[in-house]
Amino acid sequence: MDRPHRSGGRHQTALRGERRRQRLRGVGPGRRPELSVYLLNKILYLLDNDADFRKRIKEDPEGTVKSFPLTGDEIEALILGDVGTLYKMGVHTFFLNHLGRYEMFGVNRDNYLERIRSHMEYDPRFELGAMPLQYVPKES
Repeated sequence: MDRPHRSGGRHQTALRGERRRQRLRGVGPGRRPELSVYLLNKILYLLDNDADFRKRIKEDPEGTVKSFPLTGDEIEALILGDVGTLYKMGVHTFFLNHLGRYEMFGVNRDNYLERIRSHMEYDPRFELGAMPLQYVPKES
C-alpha cells in the first residue's frame, strides 16, 4: 500500500525489534494444528469428490495417506478408522461420514455411530432417541 495503515504514520516495518516480533508470533515455519485438521478434512473431501483419489486410497491406503504431511497419530487414527479420535482432533462429522459411506478403513454405516460415540461425552438424549440419526437404519 502507498500510505500508512494508521494515523500515527508509521509503517509496520518501522516498528522496533521486540514489538515487531510480537506481531509476527505464530507466523514462522513449523506445523500448525489448524493445518492438520484442514488436511484431514481435505482427504475426506477428496474421498467423496475424486474417484481417482478414492481408487488410490483403496489400492494403497497407507501410502496415499502418508503422502500428506500429517503426524503419526493422525495417520494412525485415519488408517485404523478411529472416527472418535479424528472427531476429537477437530475433523468435521460431515467429512467423517464419508468413511462409512465408502466403507473405508474398516468404517461402515453400522459401526460409525458406535465408534464416534465411544469418544464423546455421555448425553442422555442418546438413550431417549432424541439425537438426530446420521443415516437411515437398514430394515431387516
